[in-house]
Amino acid sequence: MTHCDGVRKDMWSGEGVITANEQIADATWKVSLDAPEFAALARPGQFVMLRLPDCADPILGRPFAVFDADSSSGRVEAVYAVVGKATTRMTRLSAGAKLELWGPLGNGWSVAERANPPKRLALVAGGVGSAPFYLLVKELMALPESKRPETTYVFGARSESRLNCVDDFRRLGVDVKVVTEDGSVGARGLVTDVLPEIFSKSLDPQDAQILACGPTPMLHAVAKWSAERGYECWTSLESPMACGMGICFSCVVDWKTDDGTWDYKRTCVDGPVFDAARLKWD
Repeated sequence: MTHCDGVRKDMWSGEGVITANEQIADATWKVSLDAPEFAALARPGQFVMLRLPDCADPILGRPFAVFDADSSSGRVEAVYAVVGKATTRMTRLSAGAKLELWGPLGNGWSVAERANPPKRLALVAGGVGSAPFYLLVKELMALPESKRPETTYVFGARSESRLNCVDDFRRLGVDVKVVTEDGSVGARGLVTDVLPEIFSKSLDPQDAQILACGPTPMLHAVAKWSAERGYECWTSLESPMACGMGICFSCVVDWKTDDGTWDYKRTCVDGPVFDAARLKWD
């Protein structure tokens, strides 16, 4: 295991030993690794690149949001959807197996670090978009009550079989709202259908903030809903990545500059968290 002094001092590269790897929902798994050097560095909203050791197909690593990182135990957790070769092969790994990892990468969330955090905060997740919020909620719930935003975690899924990690968030003590498209559990509809319950019409838009992570159509809908009401909205993108360190430019997104023109930003190093109002959704 080595520290990547030649790349970034806040990044670590090495092997983590799997302590648990289990299915938690339909086509959704959670892997736990013993990687104390990594756990000591990770911040809410950052991601990790994971790769199967001694594997040439696929040869590249895959990005996964850091679900949890406990510096005291050295435990690092990631939630992943089974969508291709790498993630399918990951499901076959059991305790004692190893994964290569490097990171933490990306900018992450900054709400808990702000001098004046919002009074009302909604964390909106869909699918494995739950992953980047758990560390943030842990951080928020540890704040003194006088500095803690009134926070609601909203999780949206197609059906009950797709729910993941909801009980983990409930155990932290945060307010949780579940929405399913088929109404099999929680409210029936889309995540934007419950946002009016969280943000009253009398709320000053300056006191509100929405953070979102999930499928692009969901992010677009949340960004549009927020913009129409003047709410600040930040989105964590799930862009495909090859290197995770800004070298390959495979994860660029359209970004509106201060003068109104369009440029490109790399999701891995400039994000994955972006101001939704500056992204091109259409």
